[in-house]
Amino acid sequence: MKTYVAGVSYYVHRSNVTQLEPHQIFVFGSNRQGRHGKGAALAAKKHFGAEYGNGYGRQGQSYAICTKELRKDCTPVFAGDIRGEIRRLYRYAMKHPSLEFIIPYKSTSVNLNGFLPKQMAEMFATALPSIPSNIIFADDFALLVLECQMVAVGFRVKRNTSS
Repeated sequence: MKTYVAGVSYYVHRSNVTQLEPHQIFVFGSNRQGRHGKGAALAAKKHFGAEYGNGYGRQGQSYAICTKELRKDCTPVFAGDIRGEIRRLYRYAMKHPSLEFIIPYKSTSVNLNGFLPKQMAEMFATALPSIPSNIIFADDFALLVLECQMVAVGFRVKRNTSS
């Protein structure tokens, strides 16, 4: 479904992704080793063609963005590294406009990579000056991304805390 917020359009999905249309790609956070053993990475391996041992890019009906290093003696994955992975995803999406890229991050869930949802939203919001139109966020995460985009360009955002 396409949603408009503050004049910006976002495609959003409202539930956990369990099946895809042929033109849809499931985007998931991976570790450098491509082990795909938990969370969205495990779902990508079981259902959408993610390849064990491959932590990057398009794999079947999925796309891996590297967000974590499993080995304790190696350099961790930093926010700038993830932003670069998201930038590559966005460029890939722009080259494949007939595909839709489903981002399953949520604004309330704990990420296995150690980054908070707001930190991930900021990375998605600022990876490129604009987000490709075929990137589809979970509805709650889409609002968080929009908030981060607004802050990045100088808007002051105040959340309504009343019920």
